[in-house]
Amino acid sequence: MLRTNNLLLVPVIASVLSACGGSTANSATPGSTSPTVSLVANPATVANGASSTLTWSSTNATSCTASSGWSGAKATSGTQSTGALTASSSYSLTCSGSGSSGSASATVTVAGTPPPPPPGSQSFSTRCAQPGVLRCVGFDSASDIAGGLGANSGIQPGDATPALDATLKASGNSSLKFVIPANSGANSSGYYWINFSDNLLTQFGENSEIYIQWRQRFSPEFINTVYAGGGGWKQSIIGEGDNPGCTPSNSLTRGSGGFCAGSCTQLEVVTQNTEQRGIAQMYHSCGVKDGRYEPLDLLTGDGKIHLQYATPSLTNCNYPGPYTTANCIPYKADQWMTFQVRIKVGTWYKNDGIYHRDTAIHLWIAEEGQSSRLAMEREPSKGTGYDLVNLTPAISKYGKVWLLPYHTGKSSAQNNLPAFTWYDELIISRNQIADPAP
Repeated sequence: MLRTNNLLLVPVIASVLSACGGSTANSATPGSTSPTVSLVANPATVANGASSTLTWSSTNATSCTASSGWSGAKATSGTQSTGALTASSSYSLTCSGSGSSGSASATVTVAGTPPPPPPGSQSFSTRCAQPGVLRCVGFDSASDIAGGLGANSGIQPGDATPALDATLKASGNSSLKFVIPANSGANSSGYYWINFSDNLLTQFGENSEIYIQWRQRFSPEFINTVYAGGGGWKQSIIGEGDNPGCTPSNSLTRGSGGFCAGSCTQLEVVTQNTEQRGIAQMYHSCGVKDGRYEPLDLLTGDGKIHLQYATPSLTNCNYPGPYTTANCIPYKADQWMTFQVRIKVGTWYKNDGIYHRDTAIHLWIAEEGQSSRLAMEREPSKGTGYDLVNLTPAISKYGKVWLLPYHTGKSSAQNNLPAFTWYDELIISRNQIADPAP
């Protein structure tokens, strides 16, 4: 907090800083020579394409250096425009003098756009303890994957069966390992699922928001093998939740007159290595929206198809490639990557040709030890809003997530090298989730 000799002014100054979007650090007591810094962004929230003004000042400082959303040497006091903003951004300023330093930061939020996940400083247990968290699964004990069809969570086998692996984990005792054997078909590895709550009543419909974060590791063979006949392996499915009445003794799906939701549903939002391009992409609906599976890539006015799209950082991740590190955020082997999906439901689409474009979908990806980067952005405030289909809103809402490397069309005739993928640290929350600690 900014200090002053007149203590009656402290609450007023703090209130102004909060309203404008700024902070101070390393405050000094009277007579101290340690630098103090204040940095304010005004306004703190702007429309897409608008700018904010950064105003800063310092005491007992001889030099200042900017970082994060700006850079370079700065005067010990001054103002500077952020320039036109298309994404939320944070700004930091460190000022030095007499062998010590002080710092401050400010954030400018672009309306309608969530800020980047907080930097990697939170352990799994800390992230799980945050407000809004509904589920945390560390895959650390057999109870984490116990359960069969109709259970609240569990696993089912494919050509191989998912299993806990104590030799490789992001944290805790173990992770969940999936094997892709040689000569395996589409359901090479089985799958894991979990509902958003034990009582099946925590689900998300119109005008609600959900975040799903997981960590995933890939063997080189899994990333590098071109699987014959395959259309690309999945990572996750966020779909309809089971309704009360779905039990192990009554595990019929809704399509068969029961209360359980399968993995292929009208609502599903899928993260997938589509067409084995080596990058995470997304699509919506299991053949229901206008009678098709709709990719979430973006066609812009210049005729480019953006498979990953987050202006301005991924404007070159376009079909037909190349899908390199310079253009996209590709999968990396032998490290724990972090994925986070945000779905903010707007108005359900009813296959009636009336599009609202008021749903937001975001995908962030982080390499191990690095901050998340925005890889997909369907955002109404930026003119890229989306429509999620739901023809049965009274009984169908988001309420379940599936983890699986299911690979539609994969040929069992291919004698591929055995390959592996691991999942760990699954978090389901109403609020955005911080990046994991390095």
